[in-house]
Amino acid sequence: MPDFSPEHSPNPFQLLKKGKYVFTDLLEEKQDPNASVPYFTAKAIIIEENPDNFTGDVAHVRLSDLILKQSSYIDENGKIIEAHKLYTWPRNLGSTPQWTAAKQEFLNQFILNFPIEILSLQEHGGVTWRFISPEQFKKLPANINASPEFQDFAAHKNDYFFLRQPLNEPK
Repeated sequence: MPDFSPEHSPNPFQLLKKGKYVFTDLLEEKQDPNASVPYFTAKAIIIEENPDNFTGDVAHVRLSDLILKQSSYIDENGKIIEAHKLYTWPRNLGSTPQWTAAKQEFLNQFILNFPIEILSLQEHGGVTWRFISPEQFKKLPANINASPEFQDFAAHKNDYFFLRQPLNEPK
């Protein structure tokens, strides 16, 4: 299993893949030299769905891709919403610091510690995702290939407390 930790990888984070995630902490703002807008990464517990098996890991992941214009959120009624419309946009649409603050507030309030499932990958880094229950996340596949960090989570999963989908709409 590859080690995605910052000290062992040329990429200090992993991109979202099909599977289940809980972003637990270490929300960090990053700046790509080729982009004008910062993005966010966070530590996550991951159950990645591969074609013929599942992989369990704990890694630093780029979670701001959840709210890209190319990403879609599916609510509990099956309604598909453009994910960039989930958070409140700043009054000054040209202000990078205000955009960054709005995204950070949304990610802190509605994504950290909420189990989610990435249903599919879209072009240009976008994903289709939905919230899942903590019980759905903690139900581990029998044939999972797990890193030592994930094995520690699996051995103590009942000690972990995850939040449930917000009762109100994110925006």
